Amino acid sequence: MASLISYPALISVGIPPVLANASNTVALICSGISSILASLKELRGHLKEVLPITAMTAVGGLIGSIFLLNSSNAAFSKIVPFLIFFAACSILIPKRQPRNGQKASSKNTLFWEYLILGLVGIYVGYFGAGAGVIMIAVLSKISDSPYHVYNATRNAATLAANLIASIIFIFVAHVYWSAIIPLGIGLFIGGFIGPSIVRFIPTNVMRVGVGIFAFLLSFYLFIKAFF
Repeated sequence: MASLISYPALISVGIPPVLANASNTVALICSGISSILASLKELRGHLKEVLPITAMTAVGGLIGSIFLLNSSNAAFSKIVPFLIFFAACSILIPKRQPRNGQKASSKNTLFWEYLILGLVGIYVGYFGAGAGVIMIAVLSKISDSPYHVYNATRNAATLAANLIASIIFIFVAHVYWSAIIPLGIGLFIGGFIGPSIVRFIPTNVMRVGVGIFAFLLSFYLFIKAFF
């Protein structure tokens, strides 16, 4: 959620879109670390689910970061509104309940779930802003855990992907440390506060609220990119 605000903020101070996204990804490590520390309660007992999700997302993050570094600013700024619009649609689509209350657990189902997670990881590495919304949307479909648990899983997975991508951005691209440091401090504080708030807000309220905000942001960025 924070990344949907921090990316436009970096754009507003004159940082080119691709480098703004790279700098945003580096800063998001701070919120990732603090949110993990604040979410330890939710992560306990769910490592069997968290670890493969995190691994697949990290691999995707590596691939996505390479895609980003080979994108032009003009093309990237025009793609972004559609990515956020897709994120909004994904999180607002209700989760389908399996028939007879049983969840499919076949190898074929697991393959597609991991493939989707890898694609989400590519999205995280390519476009950090809004990636958390996409991850929440995917986890809401494949996880039987309550929102506050798969939100914690999302925190772990996106941190891994952002960390991999950030290492590449720092050594290969130019990132704006003058923006990253103050932004990172704010994100670190917000990362501690977020999980505590999420524990007390109903799942549907969170899902609809984030989805509506993402729709509004996609519309704003669309107008800015094309008009």
